[in-house]
Amino acid sequence: MNDVVLLGKALADPTRVRILVALMESDLCVCEMVDALEMGQSTLSSHLQTIRQAGLVETTRRHKMVSYALTAESRPVVETILASSAPALKADRRIARDLQRTHTRIQLRTDGCCHLGPGQLDRSEEPNS
Repeated sequence: MNDVVLLGKALADPTRVRILVALMESDLCVCEMVDALEMGQSTLSSHLQTIRQAGLVETTRRHKMVSYALTAESRPVVETILASSAPALKADRRIARDLQRTHTRIQLRTDGCCHLGPGQLDRSEEPNS
């Protein structure tokens, strides 16, 4: 029963839903999520801890960066839950912006990895860049 409660807790917050939607697109390091979701690292980390406690994500370390990915077991569960709310998620402007920024931030990777640190997305969008 504890697994169900932890899953419910992971899904009970709009910010955590935004994180899960982003992770459905790709594995992401913390700095990519900070940029794409436009939130502070400490806020993001506390939400990721709740998602991790529910067993939905796994972490890997690439150089100095910690990357998060949905676990193989949780991906179909998360996909089914998000699909059941697809019309609402597609209509949500915040989710649409998150996805656009996630895709843009992924484009900044070198050899498939993030090496830039947080704050890079807005710098790449500046007119003089």
